[in-house]
Amino acid sequence: MTIYEGQQFFADADFPFYIDRYTIKRGELIPPHAHKFVEFVYVVSGNAVHEWSDRRHALAPGDVFAIEPDTYHSYIGSPNEETVVYNILFERELLRRELESLLHVPAFIDFFYLAPFLRNHASFVPYTPLKAYHRTQIDGHLRTMLQEYQERRDGFQLIIKNRWIECMVLLSRYHAEIQNETPTSRDLSKDEWISSIRNFVELNCDRDLSLAQLASTCGMSVSSFTAKFKQATGHSLLDYKHAAQIARACRMLAEGDMKIAAIAYEAGFRDVSFFNRIFRKHTGMTPRAYRNGH
Repeated sequence: MTIYEGQQFFADADFPFYIDRYTIKRGELIPPHAHKFVEFVYVVSGNAVHEWSDRRHALAPGDVFAIEPDTYHSYIGSPNEETVVYNILFERELLRRELESLLHVPAFIDFFYLAPFLRNHASFVPYTPLKAYHRTQIDGHLRTMLQEYQERRDGFQLIIKNRWIECMVLLSRYHAEIQNETPTSRDLSKDEWISSIRNFVELNCDRDLSLAQLASTCGMSVSSFTAKFKQATGHSLLDYKHAAQIARACRMLAEGDMKIAAIAYEAGFRDVSFFNRIFRKHTGMTPRAYRNGH
């Protein structure tokens, strides 16, 4: 199966973003594929079938969803009509600072980070269907972003980033509204939430994560969340985060020649001495010794 790399879509390495309005033709089969970046999909019209993890869903106008990196999925075009979608592809590094500022918003965490993982739970509805007045706003932003991307006039990157940030905030609000109206779609067990939070922590281990915010996202008290997380993982949230950070650092040490201070920063450590101490605690050796041995 195909795995798409960023360089196949991003013309500028300093602006890892791509947008397209694509038409899935009647009966068209888009075979299973994955990608090394985030994909956001907004359905304009039609009802093609989206498949992932041996599950399938008939799309509808107004559906929005995010696909995490390394997630295989495919489409089958409707036999009755064409399906038009916006595909937005981007690396999180494009909006690193802005995303960090939004990590204190539970609705944002829920929609853009947890929802992709929760698709595997049968009790969770994985797509957010926008209402008519929501769609009007998002349609306008996406049309502007596509035009700016295609024309590439001076300052187009700034306009696209600003519009995309606004889209993310609006979609988070819409998602929260819809979930409040249909609470049964969020009827997940605490174990299912903890499993999803584990994935979230691993993906975002380089960022500051608040125990209170994550507990609130799961609908638990801090004490209940802390106990359930340790029961499920054998570690406190902080220890689990450190282990994920060190695992990321080990991959970078083994795969490239980036300076150790830069690797520490990329793994989420702002103090190299502290990074060295945590690294030795988890691996029994210094970062340099680990690199030399791999």
